[in-house]
Amino acid sequence: MYSSPVQLSQFDPQGLKICYVTVELDRQRVTVVDTNGQNEQSMLLDKSSLQVDCVEWAQIGDVSCVLLGLNEGEVWVYAPAANRIMGKMITGDSFQIKDLAITGDSHCWAVDSQDTFYKFEMVDFSLREKFKVENCEQINKLCLLDSENLLVASHSVSMVHLPSKSVTRTFPGHVTPITHLRLVSQGFFITGALNDRFLNVYDIETTITKSVLVLQSNLSQVSLQDDSCVVATTEEGEVEVFEDPLVPVKGNKRRANRSKQCNKRIYTNSASNGGTAFYNAHLAGEIVQLSWFENVTVPRFASLQWRQLPADYEFEIKSLQKSLKSATSNGLHTAEPAAPTSYKEGNASVTSGDNFRHVSDAIRDWENEMAELERLNVQPHAESLADRLGQRAITQGKRKAWTTPGTVTVLLSQALQSNDHSLLETALNNKDERMIRDTVSRLRPPLAVLLLERLADRIARQSHRQQQLNIWVKWTLVIHGGYLVSIPNLMSSLSSLHSTLKRRSNLLPRLLVLETRIESTLNTLHQEDENLEPLGDSDEDEQDVEYNEEREDALMEDGEADEDESEDEEEDEEEYEQDEEELPDGISQESIQVE
Repeated sequence: MYSSPVQLSQFDPQGLKICYVTVELDRQRVTVVDTNGQNEQSMLLDKSSLQVDCVEWAQIGDVSCVLLGLNEGEVWVYAPAANRIMGKMITGDSFQIKDLAITGDSHCWAVDSQDTFYKFEMVDFSLREKFKVENCEQINKLCLLDSENLLVASHSVSMVHLPSKSVTRTFPGHVTPITHLRLVSQGFFITGALNDRFLNVYDIETTITKSVLVLQSNLSQVSLQDDSCVVATTEEGEVEVFEDPLVPVKGNKRRANRSKQCNKRIYTNSASNGGTAFYNAHLAGEIVQLSWFENVTVPRFASLQWRQLPADYEFEIKSLQKSLKSATSNGLHTAEPAAPTSYKEGNASVTSGDNFRHVSDAIRDWENEMAELERLNVQPHAESLADRLGQRAITQGKRKAWTTPGTVTVLLSQALQSNDHSLLETALNNKDERMIRDTVSRLRPPLAVLLLERLADRIARQSHRQQQLNIWVKWTLVIHGGYLVSIPNLMSSLSSLHSTLKRRSNLLPRLLVLETRIESTLNTLHQEDENLEPLGDSDEDEQDVEYNEEREDALMEDGEADEDESEDEEEDEEEYEQDEEELPDGISQESIQVE
């Protein structure tokens, strides 16, 4: 099976343009190319969650547009000439748009994955009608017969009467879901299914199978013009042509409705070994328009007259690389063969990369900072050999610091993408707020969500680093806040950061009360210290005492003499008292003294 880079593709009714959908990284790109290769317009979808599920060409006034059915319940009207979205048809639901059907330039029919039918006005893109049909489930394709009847297909085909919104006829179907439903003529239609190599042609009036077209491999694309010819592209990258699909094969009556094989088979010279192969073909009269990709990205086209081809025709594809001159490949500015020829630098949209608009300012600031550091490090005196050796040892022991935010940004991006915790710690150890701001500004927005998640984990586990990590959180929210708001499930992605910050913010009132109490206590202690200062000053003003040894000795001798005299006096008094006590009654001491 040939693997094609194209997910959806469809030619316009004239076969002059083709619209195809490819995938670039995680987003889809819608491209419209002229079959002559002169003009190419492309549009990259805004979000990776958007996906184009069906494509349909429409003519709105004088403008040729492409209707894109998305998986979020919207139909975008894309104008390739202006390379912009003219309008949007909104269903009001968020279900996948399965298929579209156009009625001229007046109305557009759509069906979603919930089997709900929508009718839109093509003038103002407004929703005109919305309904469901009983017994219509798992609808994949639509085909409008007239203003009152609509063919819908799941595994089988049903005809819905639009005024009564009921099923009037049912046709036999396929084993797998139907992926192609086209009107062959006024009374017949053709169907093709997933992983099926049979094309069934049904009669609308009798609901029976008119014929079965058998392919060599599974069906990929179908193109037809009236009932004269059917062109089918297979998954192997081959194109098969069926002439007169409504005419039965000649034979007896029992085998009049047997299956038909292709009349012409077109294949490439490199399809057998997995190389280049066809991904779509368009039939316009006797001309078959073939399309394939050169080097996976460059679309190429070729026109063939299918009636003049043999039954098995090998189409030789000439590579563009062979036509390049040798001087071009060996020159200084070589041309890329896979690049579009209509590329214009002014129309290119920058989706990622580094913004070097302020590089000169950053370099000038860095030079001024280095000059200031050199001026501060100048020593006025000559250093000795020991000082130089010691300074060299200290310098070698220190870790080298990054002086440019670009280096830290590259380091931080690698740490976040590879989930390297040690490398992330090395980047987060930077404490310069200016360096942190410049680093975060150069960080790609998708990595900002990962950075906030890592910061939340570290803030919750390491409370002593909260002040340093809060600087990273602050500048990440300030610089990448616009991108973070556009994320649909932001609360679930940053739930850990939200819970951590909320828990820390709940401590703020208690900390403010504690701060007030501490300030009040400190003020009281300071006031008491001021009141105790005069007492301390009076002690300091006391006179100094001078010690004299001679005076001390004299005072000691005088003290001993006084003590002897006092002792004698005390002894006399005691003797006198004893004598007074020994006198008989009636005789006084005074009378004795007189005598």
